[in-house]
Amino acid sequence: MNLTVPRPRAISGEVAARLERHIADDLSPGDKLPPERELCATLQVSRTTLREALRALEDRRLIERRPGRGTLVRRPPEPQLALTFAPFADGPDEFAQVAELRRLVEPHVAELAALRATDLDLAQLDDILRESHAGLTAEESLRLDVEFHRRLAVATGNPLLVGVCEAMNGLVHDVRLRSHLAREGRRNSIEGHQRLYAALAAHDPAAARAAMDAHLAGVGVLIAGLDDLLRSEPELR
Repeated sequence: MNLTVPRPRAISGEVAARLERHIADDLSPGDKLPPERELCATLQVSRTTLREALRALEDRRLIERRPGRGTLVRRPPEPQLALTFAPFADGPDEFAQVAELRRLVEPHVAELAALRATDLDLAQLDDILRESHAGLTAEESLRLDVEFHRRLAVATGNPLLVGVCEAMNGLVHDVRLRSHLAREGRRNSIEGHQRLYAALAAHDPAAARAAMDAHLAGVGVLIAGLDDLLRSEPELR
């Protein structure tokens, strides 16, 4: 099956994603970004492209542009919804409850993300897909899986949905980690994410919802047969 996804790479989105990583890794609140002329030279982009990227970061409340003072890194906003639950999906009944919650919430998240995703959102999701492959360890694969779904929620522009999705991730952490022990589990995750990305890149909410429904259904089937699947793979990575 050919799952190659055409990925439109908006330059401003790529620049914004690169700057966001720089802010997260290297800068602190109150630090200044270099002047626009210097950033344009470093990133090898036009001033128009750079300003589009900076506007996207400003919309995310990551930076603040002040006349005469330059562009400053903002303190991350306080989460509007912080839910924490200890993982409890230890048995089929508990997992079924969380799976039901995911089926109610995440297809709507995918719909909204397809309607609202910016070039920055698409660039960040694309970066996650480029890091994903079936040869990753279970921990690495799970980290990218969780981050993809979190970024999908971020693309809705609704921080409350981000909080809900992060809470659901915590509820099924242990089960999802076991699923990523299986090569088939890692492949299922990547293929589902590729279909979701294609729908988002096309800004097709119906296709995004269908892709999420299919993705979650595939996860359910995989989890139901996980013990047999793990026994059939003698060399786990």
